[in-house]
Formats: sequence, C-alpha cells, structure tokens
Amino acid sequence: MEKQFQQEYTTSMFRDVQVEFMKKANCRASVVTEDWPVVCMKVEEEKLVHDTMICVSYDVHFDRSTQEVRCECNLFESSGVLCYHCLEVFYSFKVYKVPTCYVLPRWSKNIKRKHTYIKSSHDVSRSDVSHNAFKSLCAHFYNIAQEFVNDDDETALLHAALEGTRAKLSKHCAKKMSESVAENHTSIGSEHSNVLGVVDIQGPSLVTTKGRSKSKRLRSTLEKSFNKSSRRKNNNVSPVVRSNTYQDTNTRDLIARTVPEQVGSFMSLLSSFDKS
Repeated sequence: MEKQFQQEYTTSMFRDVQVEFMKKANCRASVVTEDWPVVCMKVEEEKLVHDTMICVSYDVHFDRSTQEVRCECNLFESSGVLCYHCLEVFYSFKVYKVPTCYVLPRWSKNIKRKHTYIKSSHDVSRSDVSHNAFKSLCAHFYNIAQEFVNDDDETALLHAALEGTRAKLSKHCAKKMSESVAENHTSIGSEHSNVLGVVDIQGPSLVTTKGRSKSKRLRSTLEKSFNKSSRRKNNNVSPVVRSNTYQDTNTRDLIARTVPEQVGSFMSLLSSFDKS
C-alpha cells in the first residue's frame, strides 16, 4: 500500500500518508460484529499522555465484497487521507492494495497537462504528433528571430508578418468550423426528412414523473451498518440529571435537592404550597 501511494502521490502528500503508516504501529484491530459482507471492527490505539498510557477505541466498518472502509474519525472525508485505523483494518484482512476510490487524483503527480506543452519532471518522454510539431515550430521561430533581431526595422517587419499570419490562421479555423457545423446541420436535416416521410410524429403523452423520493434514498450496506451503530451508541447514553434549588420560607435556608429532569412540575407545585 505504501508503494502504491508513493507511485501516485506527490512528495509532500506522500509524506503525510507515511505519517499515517507510522501511527498504524500503535493500533490493534478486533472484530466486534459481522453481518456479511459488512464487518464492524474495533481499532484500539495506545497513546502516551503525561507518562500515562491510555487506550482510545474507534469503530471501523469494512465491506468485504467492495473493500470499502469507513472510520469513525472521518479523516478521509475531511482531508482526503486514509487514517491509520483504516490502514490497520486493511492489514488485518490482508488487503495489500487499496481501492482506487481512496487514491485521489488531486494529489497525483501523474497529471497530463492538456492546455500547455510545458513538460514536467514527472512526465514521461512524450512522442505525440502535436508535441513534435510544437518543438519544430519553436525551433523555426528561434532561428528566424536570431537572424533578424539586430535591426529594428527587420524586427518590426517580422512582428507584422507574424500578426498577419495569425489573422489568416484565425480566419481559416473559423471557416473550417462553420463548414463542419453546416455539414452537421445538413446531415441532421436529411435524416429528419427521411423519418418524417415514414413515421407520423405525435406530441409526447403526459405521464407522471418516476423515481424515488429523496427521503427514500437507497443506501449501501456499509452506510446502513454505520448509522445503526451510531444510533446504538446514542441509545446507551444515560439520562441527564440536574440539581434544582428552592428556598424554604419557614427556615429561610437554601435546600438543594437532586431530582430527575422529568419531575419539574412536582417541584413547582411544592414551591407554590410553601409560598401559601
């Protein structure tokens, strides 16, 4: 996996990925639940905080069929780099090459530049026709400029000739484009005339729109498992208890009583009796 990222990513981005590979050494993964093909893994990370070793656990969901992975820390969703928890799960299931969806092209060093002919140090030797034509034209222009660069009048004539040639080439390109558009329209018109002679075209019939509503969006098995575990965590949270204080009119002392949040109405009734 590390070699895969090294071949695809730039040097600075690959260093960030290497940090995650080094952090993987402090993690241990274990299976919590398994519902084929989704496996819920628990990744425990050991950290040293103020000379005290603590253990922090993260839930990672792994799909065996598609090799998709999703971690609770959401590092990949926020920064585009796979976290070391996901890397540990890949290593546990002997996945030695991550899916292409986790190798983002925006960090790639193998970019093919389409709008310029400037070569990059990452590009392989190019031998296409357009690049060879560009190099020959540059060499021709360089030789002409080197020959007539010493005289101002000759330089001005060369600039004027280049501008005139550029205008002629622009007109030529526009003429070719208009001719190609006219040919396309002619071919489309002939096809329509042939179809009209055979078939009588009617207006479209009114039908109801099809498709699933947004509230009933189909979700993947990995997403369903992740949401189910999140809801299970929220249900295990203990109820909130707060402390209510009221003043006893007979003793003029503050009495603090700790009651559940659900009995607020009873406390208001009791205070009304005290006031009366």
